[in-house]
Amino acid sequence: MAQISQAASNSFRQTARTLRHKNFKFRSKVDIVSPLLCDDALQRLTPSLQAYRGCTVIDINPGLGLWSSKIHEVIQPRKHYLAEPPRSPFLPHLASFASQENARYQLLTWEDKYCWRPDRYIAEGLLPPFEASKSQEPNKSILVIANSAVSQPQSRSHNTGSKSHLALLDWVHDIRRRIGFHAGGAVRMLLWCPAKDTTAIIPRTIVSRSKISLSLEMTCHVEPVVGSDESARGKQKRRDQSVELTSAKRVLKRMRDSGITLPAGRESELYKQVQEESKRADEGDAGTKARGATVRARGWHKELQDLQHRFAAGEFMKADGMRPGDQSKLPRGAERARTSQYARMVELENNLKHIQKRTNAAEQLLQEQARIDALDTRANSLPPNDPQKQAVLQEMQERKEKLRERLEMTRNPHVREEFVYFKHDRKASSQVPPLLMWDQRRAEPMKAYDEEFFPEQSLSLLDIEPKQPLLFPLAEGDGNFSTTLLSTLFQNGKNNLTALETLAPGAFDALIPKVPALTDPGRGGERDVLDLPISRLTPEMAHGLTKAWIEWPFKPDLIDI
Repeated sequence: MAQISQAASNSFRQTARTLRHKNFKFRSKVDIVSPLLCDDALQRLTPSLQAYRGCTVIDINPGLGLWSSKIHEVIQPRKHYLAEPPRSPFLPHLASFASQENARYQLLTWEDKYCWRPDRYIAEGLLPPFEASKSQEPNKSILVIANSAVSQPQSRSHNTGSKSHLALLDWVHDIRRRIGFHAGGAVRMLLWCPAKDTTAIIPRTIVSRSKISLSLEMTCHVEPVVGSDESARGKQKRRDQSVELTSAKRVLKRMRDSGITLPAGRESELYKQVQEESKRADEGDAGTKARGATVRARGWHKELQDLQHRFAAGEFMKADGMRPGDQSKLPRGAERARTSQYARMVELENNLKHIQKRTNAAEQLLQEQARIDALDTRANSLPPNDPQKQAVLQEMQERKEKLRERLEMTRNPHVREEFVYFKHDRKASSQVPPLLMWDQRRAEPMKAYDEEFFPEQSLSLLDIEPKQPLLFPLAEGDGNFSTTLLSTLFQNGKNNLTALETLAPGAFDALIPKVPALTDPGRGGERDVLDLPISRLTPEMAHGLTKAWIEWPFKPDLIDI
């Protein structure tokens, strides 16, 4: 954090420490204590926030109020409601905001559950009653900012349970039903949340998609404004490095086209790598790697590089008694005399060789899958009556059978597992637009440091903007089935749409033909629907399944499911 000024941060950190020491219950609450982080984030957000000047700000869990005051300066709201729980140690500090001359702040001491309910604001005369509107325009008279970060885990599950996830599921529910804050038009929210929560909210791999991420994709664009290395790692598997680089290059182009830059010291490692490759390409260096087998970066790679450099520099020997730089083999039986550093280096080198061998084997299978996908795309572009179409489909089917046989003959289960993960990530990335919201981001999130929060923890700032117009509104007669559908599919042990049978016998055969996108490769589907994992369902497919269920005459009552 050498480039980040700490003087102001230390002042806010000390204030937060002093206040929270008075109430143990609130020691787990995480606050933003870096003015520079707030300024950097708002530098990116300010152009889009100009439309909210003079609006009403609903500020949930403002805590220390640093972020609140910075937002206040930018948009000059008509009214700024600070909704903080009773008995919070920050109440006296926040009260000083409201006591200022001509202050537009108002402190509300409500329990957290009431802060998210607009009917409470209306009942207190703080907001006018919402008039139901059929307009697709967003409601820019209200801006919600919130902090759901606590320093202790809420749940071991990454699908539901955390404060952020539950709040967002309710948020999506209200957007689709045009109720709550969204009754008069969809409302935007800026949400600070633990970085680990973003694994489910805006996943970076197909296998990490969940009910909450698909629900958000149907209604919102979620833009990661601030992130950290923790949000990149999380608990999710890392995807193919070539796919990650391709995605980052697209984002770098968007940033250049929009004139967006990252402040010094806030560049992620991925951003630095892509910028370096872009610079080499501009200079005519052909060394930029093409898509192919790459070993995903792991935490111990840097440890291995450090050990190799130290060994080459003679800082440690192979074994006790050997001279620095001696490259001769250890005599038989001398393994026990190895130095601990050399033994660790050899262990990591063997790990790297094993992983590279596995990755190369998976890449050979992936290259054959790419040929099959190319045939699929070609067949999809030919008219139904074209005689070439049948020939292309025949070749594609033959290749699929041979690939299936090769997979069955592959002894290493890790190779098969890596093939499946990479295959679906590559397919999702190549869709237009890409399936994952992470691949649709407008800019790279700026890097934040744990020291910029108190207690120290990795947080992310998400800009959640409702999509307008809403392409997949609530289907007439839905009730609560769309929520039940996603819960059933993602929590079922099966990884394909045969999970529909758990809703009702015959549901698979009845619903699948009613949703053409499921079997259309041009819309993200698979010709054989059993090859389509639930984690690759698009918003269009989920909406189509809901409509098909509503129209199915033999469906059971929702209460019986």
